[in-house]
Amino acid sequence: MKNFFAAFLIFLIWSFFGLWLFYNVQSAGNDVNDTAATSDLETNDVLPVSLSDTLQAVKSVQNAEANEAVNASGQVKEGLRAMNESGDIIFLFDEGIGIEKNSSKINIPSSLLDFKYKINTYLIEHPEQELQIIGYYDASENVSTPNYGESRGMQVMSVLTSMGIVKERMVVKATIKQINFDSSGIFNNGISFIFSPLDEERFKTPTFDIPPTKTIYPNFVNNDIFVDKVLKDVLKEAQSILANNSNVTLEVIGHTDNVGNAQDNYVVGLKYARQVRSYFISGGKLDKDRVKATSQGEAQAIANNGTEKGRLLNRRIEIKYNIN
Repeated sequence: MKNFFAAFLIFLIWSFFGLWLFYNVQSAGNDVNDTAATSDLETNDVLPVSLSDTLQAVKSVQNAEANEAVNASGQVKEGLRAMNESGDIIFLFDEGIGIEKNSSKINIPSSLLDFKYKINTYLIEHPEQELQIIGYYDASENVSTPNYGESRGMQVMSVLTSMGIVKERMVVKATIKQINFDSSGIFNNGISFIFSPLDEERFKTPTFDIPPTKTIYPNFVNNDIFVDKVLKDVLKEAQSILANNSNVTLEVIGHTDNVGNAQDNYVVGLKYARQVRSYFISGGKLDKDRVKATSQGEAQAIANNGTEKGRLLNRRIEIKYNIN
């Protein structure tokens, strides 16, 4: 009886050993087959790709491009860029369109030649969108009509229309900001783009093109605004615009630096705006109901109030046209 149990125990041990050995041999065989299959696919360079895989790959590329457009501090890199109204970057070039101080000239580097094709392609693929061309100019630049921001933007529009982009799908917007021109008077990021919903009203009815807001820096005598050539030229323009467009009104906006308190600065800005309005009405015979004076005080600084130059740039008068 003891011999029987001993034999049975040996039988069980060998049975478990045999099963273990069979399992490991099978696993090794599967690994070899998988390796061979992978090697064969790499040799033939053919892999089945599903639609979800393709979409994931596209998304990865888009994310990579978005990451490249943002620097380590989370700010958009300098260069020529186009964005949509949500702030998403449509395209970004390392270089920008250069501008020259006190000049409407622009410089488009050869590395940017593709920007017009990107814009054209986007507008074709998005027929419900239009392009806003943002032309920058600095308050310290000479006063011109139109201002340099608009002139620079119009030149870019001319480049785009020459390649077939419909003019009605583009709008030039002049934007004043503090620009750090280099020692040669050059700034390399004078233009940017924004894609926004198409204003279909422009296609339906020809409308008056509102001139961009004009910024002037009046001269003062005994704390009152002195009527100089710049102010006279602005009045002539206002006379012509209001005479030929009965639905247009004019707004004179006073701005100050931040010296003193906000309430006092609001009053000072309003005082100077009212002086200009009074000159337009008395000297230019403009309808008083179509000219109003307002103030922003220190609220809309365009330069650093911490410097004398910045404070001088902030003390300004804006001439803005509105359509009723």
